[in-house]
This record gives sequence, C-alpha cells and structure tokens, in this order.
Amino acid sequence: MAIKVGEIKFGEIDAKNEVFEQKRTGSHVFKNSFQIPPGIDLYKIQTGAKYFIHGQKGCGKTALLLYTKALLDEEGATTKTILFKSGITEPERQRIATGMGYELVRQDDFNIVEYDYKINWLWYIYRNILREIRQEQVFKNWDIILSLKKLLGVHKEVNSSSLSDLATKKIKGYAKAGLKAGPFIAEIGAEIEAISEKDDSIEIEIIEIVERYLPKVLLYPNKRFALLFDELELFWNKADQRERDLFLIRDLLYSVSRFNQTIGADSAAIMVIASVRSEVLHEVNRVGPEISRDVDDFGVKVNWNVTIEDENQPILKIVEAKIHASEIEAEELVTDDVWATYFPPRAFGRNFKQYILDNAMFKPRNIVNMLALARDHRPHDDSISFDTIDQIQLEFSKRTWREIEEELSGEYSPEHVSAIKALLVGFETVFEIPSLQKRMEELAKYNPKVKSLLGTASAYSVIVSLYRVGAIGNKYQVGNPQRREQRYGWIFRDNYDPLYDKSFMVHESLRKVLQLSFRNRR
Repeated sequence: MAIKVGEIKFGEIDAKNEVFEQKRTGSHVFKNSFQIPPGIDLYKIQTGAKYFIHGQKGCGKTALLLYTKALLDEEGATTKTILFKSGITEPERQRIATGMGYELVRQDDFNIVEYDYKINWLWYIYRNILREIRQEQVFKNWDIILSLKKLLGVHKEVNSSSLSDLATKKIKGYAKAGLKAGPFIAEIGAEIEAISEKDDSIEIEIIEIVERYLPKVLLYPNKRFALLFDELELFWNKADQRERDLFLIRDLLYSVSRFNQTIGADSAAIMVIASVRSEVLHEVNRVGPEISRDVDDFGVKVNWNVTIEDENQPILKIVEAKIHASEIEAEELVTDDVWATYFPPRAFGRNFKQYILDNAMFKPRNIVNMLALARDHRPHDDSISFDTIDQIQLEFSKRTWREIEEELSGEYSPEHVSAIKALLVGFETVFEIPSLQKRMEELAKYNPKVKSLLGTASAYSVIVSLYRVGAIGNKYQVGNPQRREQRYGWIFRDNYDPLYDKSFMVHESLRKVLQLSFRNRR
C-alpha cells in the first residue's frame, strides 16, 4: 500500500547530511536504495585499483564515497574521512604555507608563484594512516609499524588532532624528534643513523624510509584501512588564496597517487581514495596537467547519462529505489509502479519521467532538490500533483542556479559570477555569441561588475564556462531545407565540444530564476 508523500525519504542535497540524519533516526534508506552509477566497477574502488572519484557537482561523488565507506566498514575495515573544505580551515591553510618554499615559473611573459605542498601532504597521509593502524589489524611485521609510528611522531601521542599535521614548521619538528625517538628495528635504525647528521631534506628522506618499509607490513584482509578525502573545493575569497588552494589540491592528488602506486603496488590492505569535482580538476590541470592523466588512468567518472534515447534512464532507478526503501521502512508492501502511484502522468507537455530528465541535467542532486521540494510543499498528500510541481518551479530554479554558481566559482571570482548572472537575467532563452558580446558591452556601461568581467573575459570565454557547467547547450538544425531536424548538444549528454557557430540555449531548469520564457503551464 502506498505511503504519504511526506514519508518518502528522497534524501538530502548533500549525501553526508543524508547519512548523518539517517544514522540519528535509525533509517537505512541511503544504503538500501543506493544505485551504482553506470559503468563503475565498485570492486575496483573497494580494492584500491581505482582511487579517484570525479564528476560534476551534484552527480553523486560523495554518495559513492560514502557507500564505499559503508561497505568497507561492514567488512571490518577501518576508515577515516578527511574533508578538505570544512575540515581544514582557512587559518590552518595559512599555517601550512608559513615558511613554505616556492619558485617563480614564467608562463606567457608572466611570473607565476608555484608552491609545493607535496611533502606536507605525504606527511599528513602517512601520519594519519600510522595513527589509525592497530596491532589487531596486522598479520605480519607489527614491529615495523611501531618503528614508523615513532619515526613520524604518532606513537603514544597525547593529542591526536590531525589538523596540525600539514603545517610546515610542525613537520620539521616531527622529523627532528622522530630521528631521536627510537628504539627502531635494526634496518630502520641503520637508515635513520645515515640521515641523522643532515639538516636539509630530512622530511622527504623520512617519507622515503616509510615508503620502503610500509609495504612489508601485512594486514588481515578483513582488517584493511582506507583514508578518504572529500570536498576538494576552492576558496575564492582572494586571488592568492585561490592560487594557494589550487596547489594544495594539485599536490594532494599527486600524493594520493604516489601513495597508492608505492604502497598499493604490493598490497590492497591500505588505500587512499580522493573525490574531486570536475571544475576543480579543470583548474588544477592549469597548474599540474600530469595530475589529470593519473585521474584518467586511476579514476572513475560519475556520469548518469547513457547514449540511448530512452526515458527509463538509470538515474530514475534512484527515485524508484528511494520510494521502495521508504515503503519497506514504513512496513508497507512495495508499489509495483511508483510513477503511476506517486507522480502526475505529465508535466509541461511531456511524460513526467521525461520532464525530470530534461530538468535534472542527469544529476541526482537536482532530482533530490525537485522531489524534496514537492514532497515538503504538500507532505500529507497521497501523491505529488502537477500543481505542486508547478508551484515549486521558482524555488527549484533558484537552487539549481546556486549549484551553477558554485561550479563557476572554481574559475571566476564572486564578483564575476554575479556579473555572468546579470548577463543572463532577462536576456534571451536562445542566443548566439555576437549577441551576448553586445549584451556585455551594453551592460558594462551601467553595471560595474559586468565592466570588470569585460576587462578580463569575452563572450566566448563566458560561453565556454557556462557550457562546461551545463547552464547552456547548443540548439541547431541539420539536414536539407526540405527536411530539417532539430538537434541539441549538452555536456551532460556527452557533447563535450560546443558548436560556437550555432545558437546556444539556457537550460530549462534555470529559466525561472533568470526571468526567461518558460514552457506553457499545461
């Protein structure tokens, strides 16, 4: 029997919040309804063969990371999650940079300050791993673990806070203290004695000792350890902050790859996994193109789009699974056809499934946004009506644009993101590059933010950015004059290269908030 709309657990906008809430309430809908994205081999992530998760904002990267964590926890593994954005504060990032060396790199007649945080991240990763590994996990060579714990300063430490592990001055202190700690096993002791007289580079030499000996440690298969990094996002407060964070993320990705290829080559018992947004990778590639190659080779891309033109897309299985899991928790039988039971047959001239696909950009977060808004609008109803869907359009559009703004913030300052919105508000649903350039030049006379944007960007570069984040797509026709066929190109439909000589259109989900023409009500 069907349940009330308010009882359906569609999830939260952020998967971490969904898991947190359900742990508090005793619900298991997240885990019981989880759908593995198309084309992803979960076993390769669980074993560390793939250790990067990437994709656009809202595509379900964090959900996949949390589901992997849940599976590892069930097996008896130990996991620890580090949140880059919220777990490492701005003051902490400033302390990381204190005393940090840098070099000037000349690119296109400009001197660029290039920071190097690789040693910081390697220390951070190894200290966190060694801090967590316990004797009951180790099948062979616990004495090596003890020696390495002493060497990196996590043996019997009183304060287990990991936030200071990245600070340059702290690392130098740990390195000097570690050389004097002892006692060590004979082989490690001999290596330490060889470097103890040095003043320079002892930090990286200690890391190299760890990388030589940690692979010799064997953990029980069901007692593995995984360190998980999430929220690899950029702070945009100041230009120098953004540049610093770019190098922080670049070197974290480098360190994750180095760890897995050094340690994971001999054992899948210890792994490090990182989840990163596509727009951040886009920017990181500018300062470290070699990282993108590692992400391609050792990563999985979360992408719900499939090439077939069919309304029964995999992403819609998420909705069905959420409803079925909610019905089971409400001690009701599962509904055979959730679409006929809980949703209107049509919306804005289309089958309701097609309407969701058209508006969600193939992102689970957008589906959750829309359906959660509809559920909360009339929670006591037996189903979600078309009138409810109609009434939430503006709020849904606002939330969707907020996601777009966050993606653009990886490339533009807040002032310029605001200017881009000003360009689109009340403009045209369908337009071409010359008309957008003219719009920029006209608005620049009155809007100082647009004037600032015009000084650094053209309509072409704005088009590139908006297309990349899915805010706009191509609309054009093919065929001969007697038989023309309408075509559309969107990045979430795997059309990665925009056609600059064709028309562009604003995505339907954004038109309400941008005050553009919307589809007919019925």
